[in-house]
Amino acid sequence: MSATHWTEIPGGQGRAVALAAGQALRLRNTFGSQVVDTWALSAADPSEYLSVEQTRRMNAGLFVRQGQSYWSNRRNRMLTLEEDSFPGTHDMLIACCDPWLYRHFDCPEGHRSCHSNFLEATRSLGLEPPLVPNPVNLWMNVPVSGEAIDVTTPLSRSGDHVLLRAERELTLVFSACPMDITPINGPDRQPKAVHYSLEGPA
Repeated sequence: MSATHWTEIPGGQGRAVALAAGQALRLRNTFGSQVVDTWALSAADPSEYLSVEQTRRMNAGLFVRQGQSYWSNRRNRMLTLEEDSFPGTHDMLIACCDPWLYRHFDCPEGHRSCHSNFLEATRSLGLEPPLVPNPVNLWMNVPVSGEAIDVTTPLSRSGDHVLLRAERELTLVFSACPMDITPINGPDRQPKAVHYSLEGPA
């Protein structure tokens, strides 16, 4: 993996990346077990954001499949999932981990969370979104059976990747989920790094 082409997001950390319309980002699950909470904000107005609720409605499904798009809270296309090597599905039902969840688990104050990673990453670019939207949880294993859902160990493999194409100018935000209480990031419960590279227009 060449450092000149790939950028690391350390395990438990977040990153915000600006994309031009038509530009793509390839995200690689380097070690195969890491969940990556993912958001997109319109560059023109960060109050327009990738909405998992509207995406489910517009695609008439619980999950986005290769070739489908993620939609905004104003029903505009934000991203298209052009490539997906993962044989499973990427969760769009579970809220991101946050400081209140870790208090529920009796963790020390200041435990990192996807919620705080989103805020840190967007503020690093001078953005102040009005809220932390519900994320797309890439590679998070959330089986659905009737009305029941579960959160369990990952099915992703080392090197699994997605290619996300921006349908408009936007900011992508990633959090290599810091969850170390439940096994969503693998049986060892250790957050791990992922890597991304930028590609030009199709």
